Order: sequence, then C-alpha cells, then structure tokens
Amino acid sequence: MTDPEIEGLDVFIQELIKCQSRVRAYILAALGNHADADDVLQRTNLVLWKKAKEFRPGAEFIPWALGIARYEVLSFLRSRRRERHVFSVDVAMLMLDAAVDEITDPGDRQAALLRCLEKLPRRSRNLLWQRYNQDKSIKQISSETGRTDDSVKCQFLRLRKALERCIDAVLRTSTA
Repeated sequence: MTDPEIEGLDVFIQELIKCQSRVRAYILAALGNHADADDVLQRTNLVLWKKAKEFRPGAEFIPWALGIARYEVLSFLRSRRRERHVFSVDVAMLMLDAAVDEITDPGDRQAALLRCLEKLPRRSRNLLWQRYNQDKSIKQISSETGRTDDSVKCQFLRLRKALERCIDAVLRTSTA
C-alpha cells in the first residue's frame, strides 16, 4: 500500500467508527428490533469495508453509509418477508425516510435527550438502562421488578411521552 492509500484507509476507519451509532439508530428505526438491527449493522459494515477503496477522503461519509444501510435493511426485509414480526418493505421505507433527518444531525436532539434523562427519577433511568443498554425484554424487567408486563409497558410509554415532550421543549427554547 502506498502512503495515500494508507492515509485514505485511516480516514475511512475514523469515519466508520464515528458514524456507527448513527447508522445503528437508522437501521433500528427501520426494523424496530435490536437484535435484527445489530445483524444488519454487521452486514452494512461488511459492505462498507468491501467498498472502502471507493470512498474518497473529503467526501460525505454518513450519506454514503446510510445509503448502504438502506439497501441492507431492504435486503434483510426481503429475506425475512414471511415472518409476521418483521415490518413490510413499504413500512420500512417510510421509517427510513423519516429517520434520515434525525440521524444525519442528531447533535441537538441528543444533547436535549441527555438533559431530559437527567431530570428523570433514578428509578425511571434505571428502567430505561435495563431495557436499552442491557437489552432486557419487557418480560425480564417485569419479572425482576415484580410488576406485570402491562405495567412495565405502560411505564415505558409514559417515559417515552415525557421524554418527547421534554426534548421538544428543550429544542424550542434553544432555538428561540
């Protein structure tokens, strides 16, 4: 490898690492399932690595990566078409289109989310941590907390709505 090739590969690796959370969020928005999103993210990363020589330093990396992720999501959905819990391709396309705006510039929204999470009671933050960082199912959480599945689901719904309201309020005040 020549020095420009090595330098280009270094830039590629940095960009790939930097965009992982955004690409994963984009894929998760289309699939709605963490395990499936992780599988598709791995496939996407594999394709990105195979196409690494096509990437030119200075070019926009995230739109390129999201384009590849889009194709991988659609490929995944086509291969799992008969499963009832997998979204249809049309629904996934709508979700991908809606997610692209949020994913390409998540900075303000992510900062607002962090501010809003800090305002939640410790118990609520712990519940969110178990679900989204430890990937525990509703059933696992309800069993560990001694609550019914429906009670835990309702709690997540209330938390989601409260966080959405808080984020919107934070974003409105920061742009005003």
